[in-house]
Amino acid sequence: MAKANSTRLLSIALSLVAVLSACSLPGRPGSPTQTTDATMTLQVNPTQAQTIIITPIYTPTVIASPISTPFPPNTPVWSAYNYTCVFVVGGGNMTMHLGWTDRSNNEEGYRVYRDQQVIATLAPNSTSYIDVSFVSTGRTLSYSVEAFNKDWRASTSTITYGCQ
Repeated sequence: MAKANSTRLLSIALSLVAVLSACSLPGRPGSPTQTTDATMTLQVNPTQAQTIIITPIYTPTVIASPISTPFPPNTPVWSAYNYTCVFVVGGGNMTMHLGWTDRSNNEEGYRVYRDQQVIATLAPNSTSYIDVSFVSTGRTLSYSVEAFNKDWRASTSTITYGCQ
């Protein structure tokens, strides 16, 4: 009879360890941050009691999630640019045809700058833009194009022209 009770006690203790190990692991959703010992007192016979302290064993496993490392778009390169001027009093109306090579596959778009101010934001894979602007006599306009994504920008060289 005593051997049967000892076997039963061991079986209960092992079951408790399994339950505590599955339910009380730190880092699992809904579980406490510390593991506590469980104390169980079992009476084998009317004169003898046994106390068992059960400590769940936990070995954390850390799984690293992938981190995307954004990289800059390739710098666009001028492929063509030309302008025409229609002279008017005080200057000229300049039509600037800008063309560049799209060398990126990760740009979110392009920004066209005139005199360091954004005048247009274009879709990815764009390769041209036409700007019409008045240029005062003796003044010039500067243009550049920038490929951009969430974290980076890459710009062409700056070109400068005027109606003379």
